[in-house]
Amino acid sequence: MGLLLLNFGAKLKLLLVPLLKFFPVILKSGGSMLLMIGVYSSIWGWRYALGFVVLLLLHECGHLIAAKQFGLKVGAPVFIPFMGAFIALKDAPRNAWVEAWVGIGGPLLGSASALVLHCLGIVWEMPLLIALAWIGYWLNLFNLTPVGQLDGGRIVTAISPWLWIPGVALMGWMAWTRPGNWMVWLILIVSMPRLMSLFRQRTDEEQRFYEIEPAKRWTMGALYFALIGGLIFAMNVADAQLSRARLRKTVENSGANPVGIPPLVASVRL
Repeated sequence: MGLLLLNFGAKLKLLLVPLLKFFPVILKSGGSMLLMIGVYSSIWGWRYALGFVVLLLLHECGHLIAAKQFGLKVGAPVFIPFMGAFIALKDAPRNAWVEAWVGIGGPLLGSASALVLHCLGIVWEMPLLIALAWIGYWLNLFNLTPVGQLDGGRIVTAISPWLWIPGVALMGWMAWTRPGNWMVWLILIVSMPRLMSLFRQRTDEEQRFYEIEPAKRWTMGALYFALIGGLIFAMNVADAQLSRARLRKTVENSGANPVGIPPLVASVRL
């Protein structure tokens, strides 16, 4: 009996040690994810909230996968309600090419995930999935804005850092037309140091960081602008399909939402 207990204890230890090792990670990622689902569920309902947060998770996984491909250490995804999600890079990218790939990894996987939802929404005739796809497209498109620490700001380091200027101009226009959107103002403010770095002399280390072969610049540029164009097109398609769904099922008396399309989709516009 004693030997059996010792054997069971040894096996239990082998199981618990890895769990205890990753418990902080599980608590940080899983806990913040559940918190975000709970907050958004109170606003949009649990189905939409779950889908929205899963799309955020897949976007962040895209960054994580890209970073791992280049041997970079990254932290676990962390979710913050009304701000989104992020992963912390524990290793700095070696050059602008690596930074660009880590930056575009999120929008690539995030956009692909939204496209899968879009296709399922069409096949299963579920407007809710199309609505989730639409917001997924929008979130990834917004993140491609070439400014500051957004994904687009990282991507264009491999194309031309001077693209930060139109990116800041676009973000400034959004801040001006939406003065109550504190998130846009925050992004604009934290983008200023990178923008100002364009107008000072680069160190030798910085110069090496931005040295990239022309073929790689063209490759990243083509991928970046193709992704932007694809997302705009997909958003318009999804928007037209949602409009047709609303026409098929008109709202009666109480103003209920018969097709399950959260108001967020109708209110978010670039």
